[in-house]
Order: sequence, then C-alpha cells, then structure tokens
Amino acid sequence: MIYVVKSFREDKDTSGNLNPPLSEEGVEFGKKLKLRNNAINFDKCYTSFKLKDFGSALILVGDKLIVERTHSLDNNEKEVITVFIKSLPQDKSILVVASDEVISIIKNNFNCMELK
Repeated sequence: MIYVVKSFREDKDTSGNLNPPLSEEGVEFGKKLKLRNNAINFDKCYTSFKLKDFGSALILVGDKLIVERTHSLDNNEKEVITVFIKSLPQDKSILVVASDEVISIIKNNFNCMELK
C-alpha cells in the first residue's frame, strides 16, 4: 500500500529562501499526524530533495527508516512521477511525502491512502 502525505507548512520568514525548512506550526502538525497514524508500520519512505518534504518525512518515521530522497518527486512532471511510483514494490507499506501537486498526481493515478 502506498501512503501519501503532503509536506507540512514551510517557514515563510526565510528571506526569500527558495528551499525553506518547516515552520514551527508545520513541526507541531507533523507530530500530531504521527500520533494519529502511529499504528502504521512503513517499510520504506520516499521524499523529494526539498527541505520541507524531507523534514516532514523525518517527523513521521523518526529513526525507524532511512528516508530516501529522489529527484523523481522534485517536480510536477506526471510521467516521471508515474514511472517512479510504478517502480515501487507492491507488497510493502510505502510512505511518500511530497508537495501538493505531486501528491495530487499520485492520488489521481494510483490506489493510495492519504494521511491527514
């Protein structure tokens, strides 16, 4: 099963940083989401190279898994995202943390569950 999560709120006060980290509000939301979904044991976790995506994933899996970063989730190219998702093992519980646009592409093209 593929589980998807939209990355948490980014810090808006980073002086024009194009790759901002999570805001404190985003961190708090992530902690609550982790508690709500604590019963799910993920086998793998994938995210983009964006700080907010990677930070969101780390909050959710902690030190249980290595968060694997992939450029396939860095942009909104449907074909690249589709090829990546199709390459994932079907018999594992996989967490994908990415931007709203990437998650929308995954949700519209694959059987998955969004964690909220």
